[in-house]
Amino acid sequence: MNASTHDSRTLMCTFRMAGRLFGVDIIDIKEVSENIDITRIHHAPSTIKGFLNIRGQILLVMDLREIFSFEPVDRPPPKSKIVLFKSGVDEPFGILVDSIGDVVEVDKGRIVDRRRHESEDTAQTHANLRKASKDLVLGVYPLEKELLLALNARSILGSGSQTNVIHP
Repeated sequence: MNASTHDSRTLMCTFRMAGRLFGVDIIDIKEVSENIDITRIHHAPSTIKGFLNIRGQILLVMDLREIFSFEPVDRPPPKSKIVLFKSGVDEPFGILVDSIGDVVEVDKGRIVDRRRHESEDTAQTHANLRKASKDLVLGVYPLEKELLLALNARSILGSGSQTNVIHP
C-alpha cells in the first residue's frame, strides 16, 4: 500500500449505543475496559456519567446517551464497556457504550458529511444527532448492512460545554 492510499484510510473502533453503530479513530483510544463501576457526581451536569478509577487514575466518564438525547437506561446493558481515550485528546476520559464492535478499516473519502448530504433514509437516524455538537459527528460511513456514524473523539468532552451543560 502506498503512502497516499494509507493516508486516505483509517481504522475505527466501533461500538453500539441505543441501537446505532458508532466509530472513533482507533488512534485516539487507549483501551476498552470492562470496569463500569462509575462513581456518580452529585449535582454534575447530565452529560457527565461520573468518575471511574482505572489502576489509580481517576477518569471522567461522559454520557453519550445524554449528549445525543437518546432515551436513558436505568442500568447499563450486560455487554457494556468503557472506551477510554488517550491523554492527547484534551484530557483522558471515557464513554460508556452498550457494546463493543469490530475494528473496521474506513476510507476517509467515503465518509459523508451528514450536514451536507442527508437523504430521507438517513434523516431519521440523525434526528437526535442534530442536537449534539456539529463537530462531534464527522459523518456517516456506509457499511455493507448499516451506517457507521463516525465520531470525532477530540470533540466529545467539548460537546457538553457547547450546549452549556458542563459549565454551570
